[in-house]
Amino acid sequence: MSEQKDNTNMTHDESVSKIQETPIASVNNVDKTESKRVLKAEVVKKKSFSDRMKTHRFFLVRGIYYIFYSVWAIVMGIGMVIAWLIAMLFI
Repeated sequence: MSEQKDNTNMTHDESVSKIQETPIASVNNVDKTESKRVLKAEVVKKKSFSDRMKTHRFFLVRGIYYIFYSVWAIVMGIGMVIAWLIAMLFI
């Protein structure tokens, strides 16, 4: 007669997550050793002041941002035209 083992009280030496993380060697890379993956910490990037104002939850703050942005774009456009005219005078 054959004996049957009682597997109900057996514990595993390794957790399932450790077993799943082991690299599986493919047929093409049998002689190469695979290096372990290094987990890099994600860098939390703080949003700039203009990005925070552009996506602010209050309409008034977003409105003020777009008014200042529009005025700044117009001022920069006028400045570029003046710089171009001055550059053309000294050619």
